[in-house]
Amino acid sequence: MKKLARIYWSVCGLLFIAFMYVMIQTFKPIRNVTADQVIPISGKVTTIQEGAGFDIYFTLENDIHHYYINRGLKEQLTIADLQQDILNKNVTLYVIDRWTLFTRDGVTGHISKLMLNDRVIFNEIENDIHEKTTK
Repeated sequence: MKKLARIYWSVCGLLFIAFMYVMIQTFKPIRNVTADQVIPISGKVTTIQEGAGFDIYFTLENDIHHYYINRGLKEQLTIADLQQDILNKNVTLYVIDRWTLFTRDGVTGHISKLMLNDRVIFNEIENDIHEKTTK
């Protein structure tokens, strides 16, 4: 019986460690983004909306993901300017590439860089070829 109990508690311990790893990976904050942590996604912007916490939400045509600029309204971006500049236009979003429970395909939706053609509208990537636009 002792051997069976030891095996049981070992398996429980390993499952707990795996569970904690997944939870930490899922809820780890996004800070100090570097160029190797993002992937480019291009598409036509269909909606731009204000969200809770000063966030700005975007949807792209024929894309199931929802994208956002975290605290974008505090970064000198406005909904009116963005709608005038990029609504119904093709843009390139650089989003965080990280697997979580909620983003199994790796696309988190957090926009770290927003470009229209060769013009940078928003950029928070550290040591990027383009200048950061955040404070």
